Formats: sequence, C-alpha cells, structure tokens
Amino acid sequence: MSEGMTDDEQKTDNIIHAVIDRLALGPVWRRFFARRVPKARWYYGDGASLLFLFGILIITGFALALMYSASPETAYASVLHITQHQAMGWFVRGMHYWSAGMMVVIVLYHLFRHILIGGYLPPREGTWVIGVLMFFLIIINAYIGYTLRWDERSIYAIRVALNMFHRVPWIGDELVYFVQGGWTQGSATLSRLFAVHVIIVPVLLLGLVGYHLYLVVFHGVTTIPERIEPVETAEEQKELYEELKHSHKEGTTFFPYTMVESQLFAFVIFCVVLALTLTLGPRELMPEANFTETSFPAEEWWFHWYSALVAYLPPALTSWFYVGFPILLFFFLILIPFVDHGANRGLRRRPLAVGTIVAIIIALLGLTGLRMRSPWTAWPTEELAPLPPQAELSPSAERGHQLFTQYSCISCHAIGGKGGKVGPELTDLKVRLSADELRQFIRQPPQGVAMPAYGQRLADDEIDALVDFVLVAQTFPRKY
Repeated sequence: MSEGMTDDEQKTDNIIHAVIDRLALGPVWRRFFARRVPKARWYYGDGASLLFLFGILIITGFALALMYSASPETAYASVLHITQHQAMGWFVRGMHYWSAGMMVVIVLYHLFRHILIGGYLPPREGTWVIGVLMFFLIIINAYIGYTLRWDERSIYAIRVALNMFHRVPWIGDELVYFVQGGWTQGSATLSRLFAVHVIIVPVLLLGLVGYHLYLVVFHGVTTIPERIEPVETAEEQKELYEELKHSHKEGTTFFPYTMVESQLFAFVIFCVVLALTLTLGPRELMPEANFTETSFPAEEWWFHWYSALVAYLPPALTSWFYVGFPILLFFFLILIPFVDHGANRGLRRRPLAVGTIVAIIIALLGLTGLRMRSPWTAWPTEELAPLPPQAELSPSAERGHQLFTQYSCISCHAIGGKGGKVGPELTDLKVRLSADELRQFIRQPPQGVAMPAYGQRLADDEIDALVDFVLVAQTFPRKY
C-alpha cells in the first residue's frame, strides 16, 4: 500500500490504474496530459474555447437532429415545434445558435492572433494549413446551419450561395445542379444541406481537429522567449522549446496547470453563450420559406460585413468578387507560411502584421455597422410611423398604421422624414397612386422592385387597411 493512503484510497487508485492499463491509456496520458510544456499566456485558451464550442455544437446539434424533419413541407414546422413546444427546445436552439456565432468570432480571433505573433513560422507550417482548412469548414457550416430553418432568411441564403456557384466560369450551371439536387430548389436541396451540415462537415472537422491537436502537441505553441528574440530555423525553435519545457522556471506540466488556465478562457466564452441564450433566446424565425415571392431578409450577423462590402463595390466587380474573394482568401491564407520565412515572432517585432490586422478589424467592424444601419435593407422595428400633430385617422387607416410597422414597411419607406430609404418616401408626394394602384402594388410589386409581394401574406381587409393609411400618409408634409 502506498504510504499515507487509506484502504479505500488505495482501492480507488488501483481501479484507476487498472482502467488505464486495460484501455491502454497510459501512453495517451503521458504524451498528452502529463507532458511538460513551456508556460503560456492565459489568452492562449482560444484554441481550447473553439474545441469547447465545437463540443457544444455537436451535443446540441444531435439533440436538434432528433426532432428536426429535413423535408421542405415539415422543416419549418419542426423548428417551430422545437422552439415553442419541445421541453427546453428554445434553450437547445439558443445554445446551438449562439455557440455557432461565437465560434465564428473566436476562430477569427485565433486566426488573427497567430498572424500577429507569427504562429505559422517554422516548424508550424503544417499546423497553420490544417487550421486554415478548419477555418473555412467552420464558416461554411455556420452558413449552411441557418438555411435549415427553412424560413425566408434560409431561402435568401440559399439563393445567394447558388448565385455564387452560378458565376463560376465553365461549370457554374453544373455546380448549381449538383448543390440543389436538380434544376429547381426543393426536397433534394434541403436533404443535401442537412447531410453536409450534420454529417459531412462535422466528420471532416473531427478528423482535422484531431490532427491539428496532434501537431500542436508535437510542435507546441509559440513560446514567450520566441516572441522576444529572433528564431531563425525550425531546428533552433525545437531546441529552444525542449529547453523551455524542461526548465524549472519556464516549464510546467500540461495537466493541471496549462489545461486549467486554458479552460478558464473557455469557461468565460461559455458564460457569454449562456447569457446570450438566456437573455435573447434562439434566433427568431421569419415567415416560412416561399419560392414564389421575392424577399430580401438580412443574413446572420456574422456575415454582415461581407454583405456590406459587396453592396459598396462597383456593380461591374460584384460578379467577380462573389466567386473570387473566397478563393483568393483561401490561397492567401494557405500560402502565408510559405511566403513569410521571417525570424521575428510576437507583436513588437511584427509591425506590418499588427497594422494589417488592426486595419482588417476596423474594416470588419465598420462594414458590420454600416450593414446594420444600411439604407439598402429593411430592418424590423417596433416604432410606429410618426404622425403630424392633430392628424386624424379612420379606424381602417389606424389599423393600417399598425400593420405598416408590424410588416416593417417603415424600414423601407420613410414617413415624415423618419424611416428607411430602400423605397420612396410616402409623404408629400407629387405623383400619388390611387387606391387600386396601391392595392395592386402591395399584392405584387412590378418586376425588379426590391419589395416582397404581400398578396399571399395579408388578408384582403389588411391590404385595404394599409392602402387607407398610405393614402392619408401621402398628404402629410415631408417633415414635421
């Protein structure tokens, strides 16, 4: 019996050692958990956070898949049932949604941090390449994920993606046919998206994550001394790494010290996801997908910057940018470690990298802010359209006033100087539409007009109420 152990403690220790021996976990424990590593900063826990978020997505995704129906006829209803009727369904959806969004944020942070400190420099080129592949798979799955709700936002996202594939030279039509499973969007489209999101991408990610972790264990992370003094070659880095991890002052064991420190970062991220889920809940569903009417809902917030960037490009470049930007970005990231062979690692020794990343972050935040305030897209609001002083509305026009806000008309059309600029302002018009013209316009806008058709969304009496309100609004002054 080991000195100082009671009989029960000795039995527990024997059981643990027996399990480790029978399952051949000894080499895993020694190689992964009991290994010596150089001490690292607390913010190196972003990698552990990504692993933690990936685990949450797998667990919540598995739970959602048990109740989800991958059929165009029942997909929307199944998501609605999960949210409103399934026990804790709203919580599972919320955790899945916010974990996906947070994973996009953290993977960008992870990417930027390694560019800043030269984390791709020798001998970590392979670690970087595998990481880039994982980055694109995460972005792809984050995009596909919200198409499975099968609401208007889903159809919009699908059409944007198909438009990108269609623009690929020579094989665009074949790619569209392959992705949507035929010449039209339908059950085959949703089935393929579901399979890619739930099976293909997660399996690829699991394999890449395992190999990425292996490379991290084998080559280690960028150490503090590496960031202070230049390291010329891979052999020099390996010698330095070995010296540091066996140093009494600079080294430590991965478990529990480094592991606990990195998990603290992951725990903070988990608390953020949990707080967002409890306060904001899952992503609100838009109306059910409709292939016969035009709709322009916004993409998810983590893609706002991309939409804004495309909107500000000259029209002649848009077609090329849709296809060319992702491809150029992929090859640019892959080639970074093979182009940059410098010896400098760390923020202070890489001013060009620091300036570039700061500019990119400012651009991302700026474009996202522009998208959220964009004049080219309608955003839902609960604020009623303003009325002039002493304005009087009939009961029908008052109901139309309420509907004007309920269906986000004010996000596109300004009333009294307040509202969106997507469509024309509706007050003090020189050329006014008649009641019949307004009614027809609301039911089915002319081709090329960026406005959804409301003929199948609103009852006749609701359309009449909207018409009555707009007829009155046309007489209001432009500003008041």
